[in-house]
Amino acid sequence: MNRTNLSPQLWIGCLAITVSVSLFTQAGIGVGLEYSLLSGIALLVWIRRAKSEPIPPRVVVYYLINIVSLLGLSTVRYAAHYGEFVQAQYPTLFQAHMANTYSHWFLIQVCLPVCLLLVGGYLLIKQPATGLFFALWGFLFCGLEALIQVGVELTQLTRYPHSYFLGVFIGIGQFLLSAWGLLTLAKSTPTSAVAQPIESMTTRRINLWSGLFVSFGAVYAITLYIQAGPLPVGVIIGSMMGGLIGWRKTTAHNSADPHKVAPLYLLLLALFYGHVGEEVLTHFNRSIAAISHHPWSDAEFEYLITLIGPLVWVFAGYSLWKRQAFGNFILWFMIVGMIVGEPTHLLVFPVVRMVQEGVPYTYFSGMYTALFPMIPAILALGLILNDHKKTKQHPTSALS
Repeated sequence: MNRTNLSPQLWIGCLAITVSVSLFTQAGIGVGLEYSLLSGIALLVWIRRAKSEPIPPRVVVYYLINIVSLLGLSTVRYAAHYGEFVQAQYPTLFQAHMANTYSHWFLIQVCLPVCLLLVGGYLLIKQPATGLFFALWGFLFCGLEALIQVGVELTQLTRYPHSYFLGVFIGIGQFLLSAWGLLTLAKSTPTSAVAQPIESMTTRRINLWSGLFVSFGAVYAITLYIQAGPLPVGVIIGSMMGGLIGWRKTTAHNSADPHKVAPLYLLLLALFYGHVGEEVLTHFNRSIAAISHHPWSDAEFEYLITLIGPLVWVFAGYSLWKRQAFGNFILWFMIVGMIVGEPTHLLVFPVVRMVQEGVPYTYFSGMYTALFPMIPAILALGLILNDHKKTKQHPTSALS
């Protein structure tokens, strides 16, 4: 075993042990055993076949769609109060001191695995030898979660609050996708990454897509305004319009190189979703409601900001990997949002509270993790602008 391979094996092994032990002590034997067994299997397989070979691009596709599916399954679970049901039906699998609340369920069973999978997506593209572990673990985890969902619903037909059996259908699809991903990894042969041809959109297509994005933004703005009032709408829609301008000026004409930008986007999402976890834990919606004087219910915040929104953002990662317009626009939206919007947690929201309530500058929900997503956002912005500058200087090279 050479030192090059030993280093990632050590930190991944330590990470797997730490996460598993933490879940054993904080959540219970059920989740802890799930993580430890899957991590052990993935680690053993990975050590036996870890190589510095490129991962087939279709594996990245299956991997990203699996994260989207997991978020969709989590949304259906939330609607059916899955966390409360499972903890009530199988109490021995959970720690007695674990509170049966949305924040605990979200942090342990949604936010944590999705963040790990997003970081794994970053490594899968940037460092395939290391990312292979996360691909194995991700497919195993999503497949097992799918089986658990189907098992719970079908064995508790009269007790489980089904949402039109959507959990069963999503679970079956997710299991098949996970199995297909594992089979693809098992059959994969050494391949070289093939550059995808860049398709330059016409002005007419750019305008059509722009109209669609503006319509999407309008629907999102109206929904958010009804739920949360004008304060968060100004931040989010401002970021969306700024992203639209950036997209039209750059990647609308020549899409971003996914091998360069997609890893940074996935890392951005991982850090941002961790930030959302802090907002859930500290009730961001209630803090905003207090300074905007507009009620924002927990259910509305949890559906839109913690589940449905992230599902769209992760799907945009798949779209970005496929060099599609939607993914390139959302990339710009997230870049602007992270650089301009997230600092409001430190510079705007607590200051507004100071002025309104006459209190000193103190913690505001989401403040501690707000700036971390800025790092990959700034790096991605630099890459996009640099590539766009090169494309303008050598337009023929972009078409090759």
